[in-house]
Amino acid sequence: MLVLFAAASFCTAQKLPTFEQFAEAETFTAKPAPPLLKTPAQRSIHTAIREGAAKGPNFAGHYTVVTWGCGSGCVSAVVVDAKSGTVHSLPFSNLGMDASIEGDSEPLLFKFNSRLLIARGCPGERDCATYYYEWAGERLKLIEKSPNKRTPAAGSLK
Repeated sequence: MLVLFAAASFCTAQKLPTFEQFAEAETFTAKPAPPLLKTPAQRSIHTAIREGAAKGPNFAGHYTVVTWGCGSGCVSAVVVDAKSGTVHSLPFSNLGMDASIEGDSEPLLFKFNSRLLIARGCPGERDCATYYYEWAGERLKLIEKSPNKRTPAAGSLK
């Protein structure tokens, strides 16, 4: 009976989202548009955003995730549309590192050919977990939240 219960639990275990499930076919290879810095917060870090956006798309076909440090064990980021230059904020202003993450501790994971962005850490320095977001055209939409003890190392997600 115990073996049957363990097997049933294993079979119904929740599967975490993968980059392949959110494949993006569009690719943008032209020169990126300069970022349109509209808010005081965006203008205060203009150099990081402009330099990051100039590197070209690295996320969801034609977007660039631009990151910068915000202190020890902290990262901030925006998503810049390489076609239009529109700068999109993330659902959190910063992502603190979480010491419970095993293996590679890269806080933000994303791919050029996928709409999935994975944030591993503590948004706004609280509620530490791994957050799975889908890029929904103008914003990131939360699709899954998982305790960090279930999070695979970043290398296994590539």
